[in-house]
Amino acid sequence: MKISHTPFVSAEHEKSLKQFLHYAKNVLPSIAATKKNSWPIHNDHCFMRVILDNVCGCPWYDVIRSPAYPNLSEEKAIAAAQLAERIACESVSLHTLNERSKQWRKKQYRLDF
Repeated sequence: MKISHTPFVSAEHEKSLKQFLHYAKNVLPSIAATKKNSWPIHNDHCFMRVILDNVCGCPWYDVIRSPAYPNLSEEKAIAAAQLAERIACESVSLHTLNERSKQWRKKQYRLDF
């Protein structure tokens, strides 16, 4: 099953899109369910937001037409897949990535009392 409707998507592009979606929708939420007290996000749409914002360096919707994943360039799809894998391996700080995304979106920090 092809993700994009455009005939100009390379095999690498399609592979990266599938990998990104698999991690964001399945792998990362599953890992997050076991780390409820240590990971700041747990839902697939939050992982997509954090990954895409950090790949774009701003809110993704400022540079990618919606819906995001079929409109990702090959370069951004590869970067998204790689970042998703790094989050799963915990070789990057999910807290830092999430806070950066929230800052770009000018969302307030959540205060826990």
